[in-house]
Amino acid sequence: MLLDPVSTRPHFREKMTETMYRHAMSVAFKNWHTLALAAVLYAVNVFLLSIGNSMINTSSQSIGGWVVLVISGYLFIGAIYLVSSTLTENSTLSESFPGVIDHFRTFIVGAIAYAIGYFLLFNVAPPLQSTQTLAAAVTLIVGGAIYLVAILVGVAAAFVRPRK
Repeated sequence: MLLDPVSTRPHFREKMTETMYRHAMSVAFKNWHTLALAAVLYAVNVFLLSIGNSMINTSSQSIGGWVVLVISGYLFIGAIYLVSSTLTENSTLSESFPGVIDHFRTFIVGAIAYAIGYFLLFNVAPPLQSTQTLAAAVTLIVGGAIYLVAILVGVAAAFVRPRK
């Protein structure tokens, strides 16, 4: 195997790593307004989670709580989509924000997965942890997997062009 003597030097590798890191950061933050909108969507998501969580625990409002969790999931996936889109060719806000609406059906599926995963992780598993450790562990694994599907929907949608 032939090695380039220049590329095996520690200083060269360190400089390349630093250059790649700076490039990735400059690409991501070049469109800071997209990241700012994603932060706003995420903040609204957190606010709605507290409302939806309390509504689910009230038996007369549990359906409304699930609707709020799904809406919260849509905002979460929209935020993930906007953050991921800063690394694609649709990196400006005017190019990426319409994707939050163009991917509506995909985001709804992800939002439902988000609501189910959130419910399993934060409502079902904690009471089980003190008495049924194995059931709590399985619930955490399944809930986490479903929650990650929602994140994957947002990331994957950023790298796919919507059909016209």
